[in-house]
Amino acid sequence: MIVDELYSRQIFDEKKYTHLCALQERPDNLITIIGPSKTESLSGFRLGVAFGTPEIIARMEKLQAIVSLRAAGYCQSVFKVWFHEPVGFMRERIRQHASIRDDLVRKLRAVSGIQVRSTDAGSYLFPTLPALDVDITDFVKIVRKLADVTLTPGVEFGPQFIHSFRLNFSQNHEAALSAIDRLILIMERYRSK
Repeated sequence: MIVDELYSRQIFDEKKYTHLCALQERPDNLITIIGPSKTESLSGFRLGVAFGTPEIIARMEKLQAIVSLRAAGYCQSVFKVWFHEPVGFMRERIRQHASIRDDLVRKLRAVSGIQVRSTDAGSYLFPTLPALDVDITDFVKIVRKLADVTLTPGVEFGPQFIHSFRLNFSQNHEAALSAIDRLILIMERYRSK
């Protein structure tokens, strides 16, 4: 069982979080993955740490040795920073991301017909739009071309999400708000009458 806990350090609103690997009782086949890809916006580096039983970790190390000799040098330097981040870095990062999340949610909820839940962690939202004259996959393509905003259609997360999309936001507050304004303008143009 692999547990993705990449957002475990970026929990909003002071909610409590317990890593599964910290529980007294856990399955012997549990592998927990954490890393800086989400919290520090380092997705492209493909860095992380795995926790598991000594047997599982030994098997993972053997497999990793077959796949690659070691992590690239630039990745190793990122790990050094990740393991020695400045005091208060994560607290400030959480505050900044929560502020962006809150402003995006406020803007989306102000538009008639849009529903969005405020997330407990991470840097993404999953809004549901009112009926449009185009399907969600075409809407995502239109928004990318006309508004320069990249979205993931909701149907990639399940066939029932035909009016939803996933929006990842960066640490740039102004850019995120500007992007949502452009997206809303395009949505209004394609809203069903």
